[in-house]
Amino acid sequence: MKTSSGAALLLLAACSNAPTSTSSRPAASTSEDLTIPRPAPVGPLAAPAASSDGPRMAGPSADASIPLDVYRKRRRALMDKLGAKEHGKPPSAALVAGDMTFNGLREGMDVYYLTGVDEAGASVVLTPGARVYTEKLIVAPFDAEGQRWNGERAILPSRPMELSTGFAKIYRDSALPWLLVGACEQYGSLAFVQEYKPDPEPKPRAQELYAKAVERTYGCQVNDLHGLVARMREVKGPEELALMRKAIEYTAAGHAAALSAIHDGSREFQVKDAVEDAFRRAGSRHVAYESIVGSGRNSAVLHYPKDDRIMTSGELVLIDAAAEAEYYAADVTRTMPVSGKYTPEQREIYDIVLRAQKAGIDAVRVGATVEDVDRATRQVIIDAGYYDYYIHGCCHFVGLEVHDPGDYVRPLPAGAVITVEPGIYLPQRGFGVRIEDEVLVTDGAAEVLSAAIPKDPDVIEKKMADARASKSR
Repeated sequence: MKTSSGAALLLLAACSNAPTSTSSRPAASTSEDLTIPRPAPVGPLAAPAASSDGPRMAGPSADASIPLDVYRKRRRALMDKLGAKEHGKPPSAALVAGDMTFNGLREGMDVYYLTGVDEAGASVVLTPGARVYTEKLIVAPFDAEGQRWNGERAILPSRPMELSTGFAKIYRDSALPWLLVGACEQYGSLAFVQEYKPDPEPKPRAQELYAKAVERTYGCQVNDLHGLVARMREVKGPEELALMRKAIEYTAAGHAAALSAIHDGSREFQVKDAVEDAFRRAGSRHVAYESIVGSGRNSAVLHYPKDDRIMTSGELVLIDAAAEAEYYAADVTRTMPVSGKYTPEQREIYDIVLRAQKAGIDAVRVGATVEDVDRATRQVIIDAGYYDYYIHGCCHFVGLEVHDPGDYVRPLPAGAVITVEPGIYLPQRGFGVRIEDEVLVTDGAAEVLSAAIPKDPDVIEKKMADARASKSR
């Protein structure tokens, strides 16, 4: 047998430690080694306090602006749309799967829209033809250890949770496969009512679960009603609009704070902190998205990710920042001069963008499409000779998500809220300009919900001068 020198050394070491006879035995363990662990002492305060709140219930809080009945009506309206009359297809069951997240943008709010439940992983199964339970709430698995990290959750069954959510039937996530197979048995069809996602984004969870249910049955089909929930969400009810107006009030406080925070030598993050602190002091629980504060050449970067630059006089600073109210988002952008006064070339570009925005807002009406609004803004910028420097679309829907779902091809309905946000970006000149407002589609002229946040350049210059004068006193 051949061994390497290293292997030979290991073999020699092993032999030197081997017992000298087969009768050798390990030394007996001491009693100390065999000690059985004893229960730890229990402190006198380990018992629950009499005033303990218990687990937080899912569903809207008692002081929520949108009551349970509004969510119940939304589910009923969706179930009405699942019938054969409107779509020419047999009645179906539908899963609305939850994927609520916040990674810079809040996304996946379909289940919250239908339930007011903000628990990650929650889903809803709607069976309009069922004799008793037409709607079922599905919640994430119970994790006794995990809740010590993330908060206490109710154990099912839970009458308090049924009352707080308005659902008479609540299941854990593990029940979804058999609920869907059961729906296939009863109806012979499932309806997909959420939105498609293009590659490389992961498939919607409902599609994945439907594929497994259809695979386990014979004759079960999937009715394509994609976008049904999105189109419902387009039209904002009075309670939703009230919250969106509140979010804009919070946002206005932040943009007003920026007027004082912007000056020669201030850092972008200092302006960002001033804006977001004003949101919170006004009453907002959370920003609607990661705030963008870009000065100088950074103002020409659409989604500028940093905020550490020192700004100087003669530059512009672009602030795309907004607050939210009970998950309803605002979305507003303003572009301001660091010195307090726009240079002639900055003012020239600013005025073009402002005219483009006005043309877009004038085009917002019932029956118009988002593409119509985009074309109106784009034509002004084309005529001014800056087509190549308008690098994004004009508009997107706003609501529970900053980029709310909606149909960009169909005519706009009354009650929809979109942004109108043209921009011209000139990194070769060291600046970019974007002006963004939220606009409500009405039966008449569109309403600019964020009109109270100044965008007229003369008004901005005056307000900045007043803020600096007040600061120096």
